[in-house]
Amino acid sequence: MDTDHLQFYTATPKFTHAPGLAVMGELCAALGDPQAGLRCVHIAGTNGKGSCAAMTAAVLQAAGYRTGLYTSPDLTGPWERIKVDGVDINLSDFAAVTARVREACRGLDEPSYFEKMTAAAFLYFAQKRCDYVVLETGLGGRLDATNVIEKPAVSVIMPIGLDHTAVLGDTLTAIAGEKAGIVKAGCPVVCAPQPIEARDVIRARCETVGASLHEVDINKLRLGSYSLAGQRFSYGDMADVDIGLLGRHQAENACAVLEACRVLGLSERDIRAGLKSAKWPCRFEYIPGAPPVILDGAHNPHGAAALAAGLREYLPGQKCTMLMGAMADKDWLGVLKIMEPLAARFICVAPDDSPRALPGGELAAAVKSVPALTADSLPEALALCRGYEEPVCAFGSLYYIGHLRELLLEGKAWN
Repeated sequence: MDTDHLQFYTATPKFTHAPGLAVMGELCAALGDPQAGLRCVHIAGTNGKGSCAAMTAAVLQAAGYRTGLYTSPDLTGPWERIKVDGVDINLSDFAAVTARVREACRGLDEPSYFEKMTAAAFLYFAQKRCDYVVLETGLGGRLDATNVIEKPAVSVIMPIGLDHTAVLGDTLTAIAGEKAGIVKAGCPVVCAPQPIEARDVIRARCETVGASLHEVDINKLRLGSYSLAGQRFSYGDMADVDIGLLGRHQAENACAVLEACRVLGLSERDIRAGLKSAKWPCRFEYIPGAPPVILDGAHNPHGAAALAAGLREYLPGQKCTMLMGAMADKDWLGVLKIMEPLAARFICVAPDDSPRALPGGELAAAVKSVPALTADSLPEALALCRGYEEPVCAFGSLYYIGHLRELLLEGKAWN
């Protein structure tokens, strides 16, 4: 990949102008409004957005639709955020749409990293004549760059918790108000189970704008068999649904997908096939080995609670070597509190060289009940993990989990 194309995105600050959709709107207009012709499934929430997006896209593909998928963050490179029918945009196409976006930016207040990337995705999906595009919001919803779309085929709001509080607000009510900003007049909305404060905000928003609301009834969920190879559940009148994603939370996420796909009029056969085939790397992903590793991008207490529940369910009575790297602006202490009871020890590493990265030593100092070691690099952390028999659970930030996954799949992690 030409580093110049990469730097066009990566050298751009996260925030380059006052919050709002004006700059994104101008950028899209300069590109000919490629988003205007896209039929979108728009997904917001605090946790489960990416899993929901991946499963929804898999169902649409199973139904025979050419399907675009836009997610964030990426694991190893920004091109991973843009997929058609499960395949990453190739590097030549990525370079071509980047050149178009770069030209369109001339004369505008500089768009942010996410705005540039979102515009590139819209352009690519339009060029590929996608039948459907599944869009995951980046931050919030109301002012998110993806929210320039006008009439989604369905909007989905996944579970809401406290995250990005400096930007979205420090209460569930405030955050839910931002997430509910993707709700559009006359467009159907699917809502996953929510805390009462968030649920009430979403219901009020739907009533105000005249959007039909389809709420997941978690009482209709019945968990069936499960193993590290996959799980089976039933929801309402649909029995024995198989998914490859692990953990009760993924069965709950799949219920929202099922409701959204029903709103879209997709068949039970296609829903079953898509859910069974869906993959979502680094979300309670089990990779066998000696020792075996579970990879998870849990970076806030809500995600950590789901990860901890999965460990108790799939590895009952076992302790893990916890490999953790975190960003300093996240509630890493809250994550640590949830994960520490399941730990034999912690190995702490800074996830990257970003100024936001929490130093491994500071993280290790906060561990109270088990030994905590620090590593200056990911290879050093892996070498430490190899010295113990317990399963490894690596979590805390996708900024390093993706690189760890590459090492594991290439067979280099334990060499």
